Amino acid sequence: MSKKKWVLAAAMFSALALGACSSGNGEEAAKTTQAADGTGQAETVSSETEGGENVTLTLWADFITPERTEYLNRMVEQYMAENPNITIELTPLPDTAADKLMTAYEAGQGPDIFMSSGPQVSDHINGEYIIPLDEYFDNWDKKDQILPSAIETVRTWDITGEDKLWYIPNGISWTVMWVRSDWLQEAGASVDTWDHLFDAVEKMTDKDAGRYGIAIRGGSGGAKFLERMMYSYSGILSKFDENGKCTINDPKNVEFVERYLGLYGDYTAEGDINYGWTELSAAFDSGAAGLIIHNLGSAQDHLNAFNGDLTKFEAINMPLNDQGTSVNLMIQPGGMTISSTCKHPQEAFDFIAYMTTGDPVSEYCQQWGVIPVDQDILANAEWIKEYPWFENSAEALLDPDTEFYEEYSWLPGHDNIYNEIDTESQYVMAGEMTAQEMCDNWAEALQECYDNYFNQ
Repeated sequence: MSKKKWVLAAAMFSALALGACSSGNGEEAAKTTQAADGTGQAETVSSETEGGENVTLTLWADFITPERTEYLNRMVEQYMAENPNITIELTPLPDTAADKLMTAYEAGQGPDIFMSSGPQVSDHINGEYIIPLDEYFDNWDKKDQILPSAIETVRTWDITGEDKLWYIPNGISWTVMWVRSDWLQEAGASVDTWDHLFDAVEKMTDKDAGRYGIAIRGGSGGAKFLERMMYSYSGILSKFDENGKCTINDPKNVEFVERYLGLYGDYTAEGDINYGWTELSAAFDSGAAGLIIHNLGSAQDHLNAFNGDLTKFEAINMPLNDQGTSVNLMIQPGGMTISSTCKHPQEAFDFIAYMTTGDPVSEYCQQWGVIPVDQDILANAEWIKEYPWFENSAEALLDPDTEFYEEYSWLPGHDNIYNEIDTESQYVMAGEMTAQEMCDNWAEALQECYDNYFNQ
């Protein structure tokens, strides 16, 4: 079913009156690198044109550490050296930047380019704060280098129902199972299929030694990862079927919840019921748990915890289900958008293209702990080959047999439901609610979001 056309409130239009993008006048322009908290130094560089109009573009980026700031400054400087008529003003933001960005957009003063670790793209589309990039992408000579499945996933975020491309992805946060390789070997077990994984969890458990086969994220954020495992186990590829019926409470999904949350207490520590990410990671890194689910962003933490010993741990892709498929969620944590107030969208896209391929995106993905969408980098980068979790994930992404399920995370109210399910999953773990009841409640809440959106 196609997505419903969205309607804008009249008040939204007034916010778009001002331009956020400026062009030079042939004189020297200033490039300011200023942190959101006011720290940072301003520096001036020449933007004299060599055969082209002087253009100034503003670039905001979120979740920026000092190391990431150094990287971005270097990329901006390299780009401007190669394009003397372009000046890029960088503002690194140390947090999500969501409120700051929306305030700026509503005032017509948003950045020309926004580089996000987790774009709230549906809000930006709904407010007409960004523009579709299909025309620029179609004319890009390197478009075929970009992983097609990543582009297809980005198109699912288009709440207009037209499958437009509202941002260009640069990295993929790939969901994996972190597992103790040495424990598996000792137990003579494997985790290539879901049935084998459940068997391995039992075999790796030694409660007398304080060693558990798995750690479950029963607290904040647990429902999101529970959902990914459910769809990987069942092999279902969409939260809603062709008739618009929610599939969360499909019997195979319910079966998984019963088996997975049923591990609590017997093959997990008692504290798992309240575990968030910090506790989950600590359980794995301290040798208290043999398996956790997360993504590649935690690789460095595990590498440090095991002193670089790659014989002790590894990351595996989602196990095979009964259908013989490996199903994952292709998350797009990173992407670059162009503001609707930008006066130089072609130049803005040229910079995005520069940042999305080759060495710039390769270094970006190393800094952010994500998988590149540039297929040439995926296949050939030495740093990907250096660590088996990156290499295995790259192979899975390039494997035509890897499948992805559609999350519908753009549905209004969708993400709020996870908070409710976090709590209900704790009830299931404690034996106060059945898996069927939880999945029925989950499906009912999602169905209401879906029906409200498509049928109002």
